[in-house]
Amino acid sequence: MFLHSINQAALKLLFFILLGSALLMGCADSDSAAQQELQGDVYVSLTDAEGDFTQYTVDVTGLKLYRANGVTFETLPNTTTLDFAQYVDVTEFLTTATVPVGYYTKAEITLDFSNAELSVENDQGDSIPATALDENNNLLSTVTLTTLINGGEGFAIRYGAPASLTLDFDLEASNEVEIDENGESATLTVNPVLVANTDIASDKTRRLRGLLKSVNLQTESFVVDIRPF
Repeated sequence: MFLHSINQAALKLLFFILLGSALLMGCADSDSAAQQELQGDVYVSLTDAEGDFTQYTVDVTGLKLYRANGVTFETLPNTTTLDFAQYVDVTEFLTTATVPVGYYTKAEITLDFSNAELSVENDQGDSIPATALDENNNLLSTVTLTTLINGGEGFAIRYGAPASLTLDFDLEASNEVEIDENGESATLTVNPVLVANTDIASDKTRRLRGLLKSVNLQTESFVVDIRPF
């Protein structure tokens, strides 16, 4: 009887020891996973559909990616001034961002028109200045555009496999142009249209700017530290 009681007490003690160890291991694994979340790289590029704009220079103040769980990640650390009219025939690398791996569904870009320099072609083919207005005919200031990536299908960012994302700010679809009767100035009613996809347009030159880091003649490859604009 005395031995039976000891065995029962030992079994209970062993059970609680094992339970405590399991709980501690579970906490450790959870903390380790949170601290070591894998990251992946995404290369973001800009392009534009064809239009009659000779200059469309605005400040890009933000560029965010939305993960499927709703968490957002800023990928543009500084304000960048861009002339979107330059990207009709060219796709240019804008930024390289390292973000947590996962599935991303939306992209968001913020444009500041406060110091915009805009011009369009008149009927004679001359470049004339233009003023950007909102749908209520007020001077345009800051606009934030959000769009689904790949038409809502999204894309995955994986560890060790850089992804490519192209943003197309469609100037022709985004602007209703009205030229004054003298043909000397114009107003733009802006209703921005943004398209985001991971397809690489083969009919456009892809441009990047930066410092040449290394060249490998055997593999016919080179490495550049991207520093756009």
